[in-house]
Amino acid sequence: MTAHDPGSGRELWRFSGLNLRKNPGGRIVPSPVACDGLLYVCGPKREALVALRTEGSDLSDASRIAWRTNQYVPDVCTPLVYQGKLFVLDGDRQMMTCFNPKTGEVAWQGRLGVREIFYASPTGADGKIYCFSEEGTAVVLSAGQKFDVFATIPMGEGPCRSSVVAVDGALLLRTAKNLYCIRSDTQ
Repeated sequence: MTAHDPGSGRELWRFSGLNLRKNPGGRIVPSPVACDGLLYVCGPKREALVALRTEGSDLSDASRIAWRTNQYVPDVCTPLVYQGKLFVLDGDRQMMTCFNPKTGEVAWQGRLGVREIFYASPTGADGKIYCFSEEGTAVVLSAGQKFDVFATIPMGEGPCRSSVVAVDGALLLRTAKNLYCIRSDTQ
């Protein structure tokens, strides 16, 4: 992984500690997520989730790492930083983990209760986390201090791989057949 100056394209720093197993076909699907001086990056095929320090060009790979875990790391879903927490969805295992983003300490963890694969990344809005399975089941979780599933809504219409979008007090859900706009009556 490299970081570059957006104006000149000059390389600012380089990190080579993602593919520790030296897998030549190791692909990285989740996008990196940045927040408060840290960059959260998933390695190939659920190998690791690494929190990297983004400041300093002379840091070694080891000193650039703020924390690292290899437990319940996503293969496809991009992590979510929301309300001061880092939410990581392992879509193959249907497991959501809430981390302290600075330390990597697990605040809570729980199974979504749906035996379906999740490729869509979780979305945070209105104090909730929205997850959407490939089969078209929406799962709504609390973004609070403990694992709590508020609702499970089997919509069908798979395959669904689009993340839920929150915009102007509404949720947009894209299935294989329809685009839904869900808005509260109080809006």
